[in-house]
Parts: sequence; C-alpha cells; structure tokens
Amino acid sequence: MKALQGVEGRVEWAERPVPGCDVGQVRIRVAAAGLNRADLLQAAGHYPPPPGASDIIGLECSGVITEVGAGAAWQVGDRVCALLAGGGMAEEVVVDAGHVLPVPEGLSLAEGAALPEVYATAWLNLFQLAGLKPGEKVLLHAGASGVGSAAIQLCKAFGSPVWVSVGSAERLAYCESLGAQGGALRGEALESLRDFAPFDVILDPVGGNYAALNLELLARDGRWVNIGLMGGRQAELDMALVLGKRIQLIGSTLRNRDDAFKADLLRDLGQHAWPLFGEGRLKPQLERSFAAKDVEAAFAALGSNQVSGKVVVLLDVSLA
Repeated sequence: MKALQGVEGRVEWAERPVPGCDVGQVRIRVAAAGLNRADLLQAAGHYPPPPGASDIIGLECSGVITEVGAGAAWQVGDRVCALLAGGGMAEEVVVDAGHVLPVPEGLSLAEGAALPEVYATAWLNLFQLAGLKPGEKVLLHAGASGVGSAAIQLCKAFGSPVWVSVGSAERLAYCESLGAQGGALRGEALESLRDFAPFDVILDPVGGNYAALNLELLARDGRWVNIGLMGGRQAELDMALVLGKRIQLIGSTLRNRDDAFKADLLRDLGQHAWPLFGEGRLKPQLERSFAAKDVEAAFAALGSNQVSGKVVVLLDVSLA
C-alpha cells in the first residue's frame, strides 16, 4: 500500500506492507487523514512514534471499514474516524476497535478526518485532567489551532467562557466566531490578558516563555495543563505563586498513552461530545484539504502558522 514516511527532514510516499487485522481490530480504507503539528515534528526527525507504533506518519484518519476482527463491534461499510499513534497517512490502516468513532451524520469523510486528534486532546485535557466545570474561565494559548478550535467549541457547549491568545487580529476574529469571549495577540500585547484574568484553567501548547505569565493569570486552585513546548522547554517559576494559589501544573501527552486509556477516552468523548455534532453545536473546522500528491504543500501550510483550524490530506477522493 502507499504510505507517507519521513526521510531526512522531508516526506515522501513509499510502498509499505499491508497490515494484518487481528482480534479486536478493524481495517479502514482511508479516505482522508488529518495533519497535526506532531506530524511536522516526526517528519523532521524530532518526534519518533512510541515503541510498537507504526512509523507511518498520521495520528488520525477517516474512512470506511473493510474488515472487522473477532470481538469488534463494527460492521463492514461503517463510516468512521480513528485516533492513532501512527499510520494515518496510508491507503489502509488497522486500529484497535475502541479507538474508532462514527463520522457524525451530515459530515463528509474529509471533515471526519479533522475530528479525532483535536477533540480527544481538548476533551482529555480540559474535562478529564483539569476537571473543567460550567462557569469556570478558560484561557487557550494558540486558540486558532486545531486543538484550540475544538476547545473553544467544547467550552461554549458546556458553559465555560473562554479567551485566547493568537497570532493575528484575523485569527482572533476567527476564535470569536467560534465562541471565544476575546483575547490577546501574541508578540504585541499578551499582557492584556490580565484584563480578563483570573482564569481557572489554562491550556498551553507553548510552555517555556509563557510560564511566568500563566502563573500570574491563574486563579486560586487554578489548573495549568501543558501540552507542548513551542515556546521552549526551560522556564523560571515563582514557586510562591504555585504554593499560594494552590496551582496544579499538569503535563499531558496523548500519543504514548496505552490502548485501554485511549479506548476509555474515546468512549467518554463519544458519549458526551459526539451527539453535539448532530445538534450543530460542534462543527469541524476544516480550513484546507490537499490531494495526496500535494502533501508537501499541506505540511508547508500547517508549518506556516497561518492556518485557522485543520488541514487534511485526501488519500481517496472517491470516498472523501
């Protein structure tokens, strides 16, 4: 089968063996695969897959089930999307049946490919780890990203007002169109977030150079969930603020979680969030889709930091 691999800092399509489908797994004919910043890092050689995971690039995909292993509660022909530790950018993928969700009615498979990674990440970190409650105030750094776009909508749907930091006025307007109350522009007046503080929860993919400000902006008993290091890995923290405010600093990753954890996460997400797509309260934010032959352009688009929402690569346009 055709699959995408990273080679010396670039990506290229190659022929790879077709994976076998075992007990409790399903085989998916891939229509489209969502592109994530982790894919850029893997292609550059900075983020290898966890032990035992496929080294094919791609953390989420959508498509049609073509084979069902024993014990898997799916049917051949089901339209699904899947959360993966790797392997999404390929003509076929085999995945644990518990890591699959139905593509909501009314959505294309291209739109479905834009859902699993970002909604699972937002749900895990805001609602499961940070324990977000209705009425609590949230700050999302990189609010116009795929995760940010999902998180804004989830916060609005579950009654938590949300503010963002973003890179431009256009991206701030985009976030406000999804339900954000307001925010600040990175590199100009990020300190203006003080006007909206204190925040109960901060979801932060930046890390290092936002650390001091995060501590200042958090409320007493606030939760700071760090999910990335775009702003560096080193920071000096005022531990008196951590202690005095009873702040919880939570480091979180999803890709290297075990199968049972991911199955529980997807089950919870499917129960509480997935019905909201049918109600129109959640929507995929698919900014651009690229043909498989243009995959390098897709990587460049996401790497430009000018994308609001998601980028998707189409593996089978007859399905997507």
